[in-house]
This record gives sequence, C-alpha cells and structure tokens, in this order.
Amino acid sequence: MKPREFRRSPAEYGSGAARTPWLLHRMRDAAAIARRWAHRKGDAAMDTVPAIDDQLHALRPICSAQGVSSGTACGAPAVAVAEIHAIDECDQMGLTPDGDLVETLCQTCLEIVQWAMATYVGDTREMASRCGTHPVCTTCGRPTGYLRSVFAARPIGLAGLTS
Repeated sequence: MKPREFRRSPAEYGSGAARTPWLLHRMRDAAAIARRWAHRKGDAAMDTVPAIDDQLHALRPICSAQGVSSGTACGAPAVAVAEIHAIDECDQMGLTPDGDLVETLCQTCLEIVQWAMATYVGDTREMASRCGTHPVCTTCGRPTGYLRSVFAARPIGLAGLTS
C-alpha cells in the first residue's frame, strides 16, 4: 500500500480559499511583468509600473462569497476586497497572519456580510455588557466590540488603494 498524501478539501479553508491562491499568483505574475516592462523602458521610477488597481481591473475579479443554501460562489463582478476576522477561530489554515479571511465581494454580498457582521458584533457587545466584560476573540484576544475591529472593506478602484 502506498501512503496517501494528506490534502485538505477546499471547504476546510473557508469560502473562496480554493480560488485565492490562483488569483494571488496571477497578481504576482502581472506585477513581475510590469516590473520587467518598466526596466526594459529604462524608467526605474515606480510611477511607471501599473498600480495594483490596474492589475485587479485587468484580472476582472469576481465575488468569492458562497451562498449558504446552495454552496455555489456568487460570481458577480467584485467591487471590494473585504477582510473579515474569523472570530474565535482565527488560528485556522487559509487565513491571514492576523486571522482574517480575505474575500473579493460584489456590492450585494458586501452589504450582506457587513450587515451580518454588524449584527453579530452588536449582539456580542450587548451580551458582554450584561456580563460586565468586553467582547474579545477567544483565540487571539482581539477586541470584537466594534465593527471596524473585525471587518474592513476597501473598494477595488483608485479610492480603495490610496487609503
């Protein structure tokens, strides 16, 4: 018998994680091509290298959110990159070093995720205040009492990359 290679299913990494490495490789390749192009032109200035935003638009990112009932990806054109803290489970594989899940979201999915996170944060803040404590992530200790501490979204576009 051959020893089986250990492979995790895409579902274990969270929604959209199966596509994320592919997108990041395409972004890295696009950046490398842009650097070579700038070097060939003789312009060492970084302003000649296309911005990450231009690369994202060239890639035409899609929404990576998955429907709860169907389990299929949305697939609509993405308008924002969202970082969502995996509260109480931020030590899982497939997350950023800060314990965040990074997703590209369309406008509808962005609004739904933002509403869901705001509701969750409000509920946990209310429960913690009843107990006389402050809500925190049990894994890393990050405060979770405010939406901005567990959810951040920046638009894909010029406004999103200048901030």
